[in-house]
Amino acid sequence: MAVLLGTVALEPNRWGTLDPSGAPSTRLSEWLDEIAAAGFDGIELWDRHLTAVPNDEVDAIVDHPLPVTVFNSYVDLDDADPTERVREAHWVDRARSEAVKFNVGARPELAAAYAERIARWVDAMPAGVRLLCECHEGTIAEDPRVAAELLDRAGPPERVQAIVHTHEPVEGLRQRFDAYGERISHVHVNFLDGSLHAPALHDVRGRLGATVDLLRAAGFDGSWTVEFVQGVLTDDDRPELLVRRAAEDLRVLREVVG
Repeated sequence: MAVLLGTVALEPNRWGTLDPSGAPSTRLSEWLDEIAAAGFDGIELWDRHLTAVPNDEVDAIVDHPLPVTVFNSYVDLDDADPTERVREAHWVDRARSEAVKFNVGARPELAAAYAERIARWVDAMPAGVRLLCECHEGTIAEDPRVAAELLDRAGPPERVQAIVHTHEPVEGLRQRFDAYGERISHVHVNFLDGSLHAPALHDVRGRLGATVDLLRAAGFDGSWTVEFVQGVLTDDDRPELLVRRAAEDLRVLREVVG
């Protein structure tokens, strides 16, 4: 069971709350040794930790033994111009990532265009790289039936896959597996509440266990990312504390999953 740490969890400026430019405030390379020592198998890299930093930081991240397994992209699929997506593919190649997390937009009239843009983006990626659709609330992929049709049109299951979240209602997860279960290969582990605060996993162990049981019953055998940890948007929103919280969550997750 590969478990990654989402580096967005360590970034106080993840939502532009410190600096509206969105520039990262955390020098990620300084934390990679500690992330590896905690037992994570790799990272799901928040794109700006690589694309908005100096060259020496880029080198320190991509040359570190801890792999950038998933590249967390926020590329705009509403934009018909493919330039940004092609540029992102070059960053994925530089990071030597195996997969790319992405989101579609919220405009139903662009469903066919989204599928076509994803298909072309797959072709621009290094060989074998998988695209992982985060079928997120606020996008057209929130509806499992729409997501299934979109993914089918975008590419084959070995290249175009999907992410689910531990905080989703059980019935919603069942609907996703019924609609496109063969494509679900990754899980984002977070229990953000309505105010975007995250509990520690040991405090929601029962909910986590119920979700893990459902995933197992559905045949899931993919990978996991600890996406957010306790401390988000609080006075504890500092990487030195967040890394420790992530290590605690990792221990709980491995115990529950077995």
